[in-house]
Amino acid sequence: MENLAEAFLGLEREDFSLLSAIELGMRDHEWVPLPEIARLSGLTGKKAEYRLGLLFKKKLIRREALAYEGYQIEFDAYDLLALSDFVKRDSVKSIGERIGVGKESVVYEALGEIPLAIKFHRQGRTSFKHVRRVREHLTDLPRVPWLYAAALAARHEFQVMQTLYPAVAVPRPVALSRHALAMEFLEGCQLNRITLSDPENALDNILEQVRKAWCLGVIHADLSEFNIIVTAVGPKIIDWPQAVATTHPHADELLGRDVSNVLRFFSRKYKLQKSLDEALAAVKAPLEGS
Repeated sequence: MENLAEAFLGLEREDFSLLSAIELGMRDHEWVPLPEIARLSGLTGKKAEYRLGLLFKKKLIRREALAYEGYQIEFDAYDLLALSDFVKRDSVKSIGERIGVGKESVVYEALGEIPLAIKFHRQGRTSFKHVRRVREHLTDLPRVPWLYAAALAARHEFQVMQTLYPAVAVPRPVALSRHALAMEFLEGCQLNRITLSDPENALDNILEQVRKAWCLGVIHADLSEFNIIVTAVGPKIIDWPQAVATTHPHADELLGRDVSNVLRFFSRKYKLQKSLDEALAAVKAPLEGS
């Protein structure tokens, strides 16, 4: 959904009640029956059915009528529910354009007390088995609905960022709702899209952030030039949903991969040479005073 603000303003209070009812019903039903939706929303069956038809035309819900008439919400509807919660809590005052699209998230610019980026997680809809395999926070759950998987991913990323901020150069985490994470908007460019005037200093700065995260018990586990933003005050690291604890059984392997990705980029683009062993030794060095 490109125009999230327009879709949000186009819904009535009853529509949000219906979407919330379907969300709640999906905890117990793959397809939520119409009588259950009416009961949970507080609407009459006839009114619920009419407004569900309008939501279906807007492609916010799915409908199935095999054994019975049942409904599911789509990710776009889940986005609107999260945005509604942010607005009610006064965390978000306005929503802007879509600024990023990936396989596992969609990002919009927004405004709260500060300029924001809202990241809507998309994990689990089409590849939940893969998501569960690579996400530490999902491995103990044998079967999780897609919306729950996305919400868990957002919660995990939010908690990691709360652990790291402000000691590590990450965006300030602001608010969490369902599968959506509101954070400080970063003015800057992806590392791979600019040419640095002092690449050696930038590399040292990035490795220092990796070290600080390690000392706080966190490994990014998906670090590369694509999730490092170069700002006026230096590089900042984004996208932490795959982060794992330093006690993870594959911690050394994941840390090594992160550092290797960064070194490979600087070697390829700037001809900077630093051995992986040297870099890892620096990353694992304790912080002063610890």
